[in-house]
Amino acid sequence: MKRHFIKNSQLIFIAVEQIFMGIIILLQSAKLHNELPAILDWTDDVVPGMVYLVLGALLLVNSLWDFYWYRIRIVLLAFSAFMWTMLTLSFGLDMIYSQHVEVMPYLFLVITLRIIYAAWQEPPHKMRGGEHH
Repeated sequence: MKRHFIKNSQLIFIAVEQIFMGIIILLQSAKLHNELPAILDWTDDVVPGMVYLVLGALLLVNSLWDFYWYRIRIVLLAFSAFMWTMLTLSFGLDMIYSQHVEVMPYLFLVITLRIIYAAWQEPPHKMRGGEHH
């Protein structure tokens, strides 16, 4: 497990960030100031907070034990990127609508880019679920 911690450190930090985001959303939900379209207004509610917690825990377990069968790693990274992208969009649009510059959308954008970069750096056989074609 120590070897996997060093090898998958990017994924472990992403998982910890997701767990903390889930805790923050659960403790302080509904932080968006203005009315957003329904497609973006759900990102800081209780259910997405639970999704962040579960997704972070799954990614942490996946990273520490380094299993990648059934394409689980690409599913976890894709869903993580989707959740962070939606959070970035909702807080970014909220910043634009409220006309107050905030740092949160930019932090979420950096995390989203880190997830995409981590997925890009993963070995292809892990992203294909262990297939060696």
